[in-house]
Amino acid sequence: MFNRPVGDTVVASPATSVMEETHMESRKAMTRLRRFALVVTLVFGGSLAMAAAGVAAVGGLTPGNYIFTNTSATAIVGVAVGGPPEKQGVGVFVNRGLNSFRPAEHKGPRTVASSTMVQVAIFDSSGSTFGCFIVPPSAFTVSKDLQSASLHTTLTVDRMCPGVGEPVTGKSDIISLAGGGGLPLPMNVDITWTGLGVTSTGRDHSTFQCLDYSTQFSNDSHSSVATASGTIAGLSGSFNTDVANVDSTDSRMDIKGTPPPACFGF
Repeated sequence: MFNRPVGDTVVASPATSVMEETHMESRKAMTRLRRFALVVTLVFGGSLAMAAAGVAAVGGLTPGNYIFTNTSATAIVGVAVGGPPEKQGVGVFVNRGLNSFRPAEHKGPRTVASSTMVQVAIFDSSGSTFGCFIVPPSAFTVSKDLQSASLHTTLTVDRMCPGVGEPVTGKSDIISLAGGGGLPLPMNVDITWTGLGVTSTGRDHSTFQCLDYSTQFSNDSHSSVATASGTIAGLSGSFNTDVANVDSTDSRMDIKGTPPPACFGF
């Protein structure tokens, strides 16, 4: 749900030495992969998303009070301890609610829109490919207690995001995933999440002020650690996740004043 003021516009390795060297290189490669997977988790999980003030300033939100809910799910495969460094991994994140999109190379204003966004990254020790897509709301379903969720959709060129997508959750940190493109399209994605029976809760509050412009942002979050399984076109066979969760965040934003360019550098 996204409520906005009337009239507001949201735009939308001898042998021993060789073996030791090989072992060291393998461990280095796996470390790189796990670090990359950590970044994927942080980005996709939405817990490190976009500063509320930045959203309001460059996303077209005018002064007023905003109330919205984001519902998301994360699935990361291929980063289990002991896995081979050459193992292909995949990260999937889906968020239904308020999403922000930054044009490539920062050309043009950021837009904010209520939508269902799917982000997919396929990675190994040598690199990654990445894509962001807007899918029909019906493609992503979540139970009220966050103990089950499913994503069934086909990712195509015409569903690509209008820029780099991030969920708006009101947290103050930003992590951008490097790279983009290269995914084999169309791509069928079928994933089912099953919660472990426990839901954690949290509350965050942030404020920002610059000259006469200010924002106050608060949210109540609910998170369920889960397992996920499914199939993704381009990956052999079905998979079970190493990392998965289902989340919901209820947010409120209060914006006052007009953002001065000097405060944000635009």
